[in-house]
Amino acid sequence: MGTTRDRATGWQHAKLSGHKNENNVERLFDDTDFRERFSKRLGIGNIVSVSVGGLREKDVESVLGGVTKSKTDLVLLLEDGQRVNISIKKSEGGQVYLINVNRFIDGYEKQFSTTIPDDIKDSLHLYFYGHTQTLQLLNNTSVEADESETLIKYQQRKERFVWQSLVNYNLAKADRFLTWVKDNITNITDFCFSRGLAKNQSDWADYVWYINLVGEDDLDAIFSISDIKISVSNNKEYIKPGVKNGGSTILLPFGFVQWHQKQMQFHHSYKLLCENVETKL
Repeated sequence: MGTTRDRATGWQHAKLSGHKNENNVERLFDDTDFRERFSKRLGIGNIVSVSVGGLREKDVESVLGGVTKSKTDLVLLLEDGQRVNISIKKSEGGQVYLINVNRFIDGYEKQFSTTIPDDIKDSLHLYFYGHTQTLQLLNNTSVEADESETLIKYQQRKERFVWQSLVNYNLAKADRFLTWVKDNITNITDFCFSRGLAKNQSDWADYVWYINLVGEDDLDAIFSISDIKISVSNNKEYIKPGVKNGGSTILLPFGFVQWHQKQMQFHHSYKLLCENVETKL
């Protein structure tokens, strides 16, 4: 079976940087021996063709209607007809998903056929963005003696609560919010790394490939997203408010989530994954 590729429009906009990275990944297209070693590395069947997925920012059907971007960058077609989808990361940390609160709520509920409780939705909007009474509630919420004027102004400017303010406003509500994150961390991980808003399973990523052979990083490690999901479920103690700025982030077993431009920005951490997940070296 022939190889599928479009170098002119595909790799031109690749997430990878530098010829060394590009050449290494392109060996999946051209080098039969490399493909065979790669399939053994993953423990999958023979790879008969490789195509570019999200590296061309391909639109796929969205669970919310319309189109969205797939989390998949490379698609491997196996001899038995199965597909293996790979998401590529070129750095040890950074953004894995950026989404506004309403789309997170709607997409999460659609992807996992569930309903997020109203008080959790309320906390999501207070902590990240979008609550209609944020500024009013901030003004009426007690302030810790050591809470700086700078932090108060930060919350007013960003129109969001940091963790300490959420606790001061309603401790029980803050506790329920953190418990919800812990109880749903497996799905949250799946949402961020694999599904996003893509409707069809054929567009969901199966593996994360850290690949950057340029500079000091020298990254070349692969993690099964199924293994990552098991790991985060077993490491819920990582889930807690960050220590800086009154808790402006929530730490997660795979990284953290923070406010960014009125959205939820999830970050991945290669270091955390190496500590807790078996790699396909």
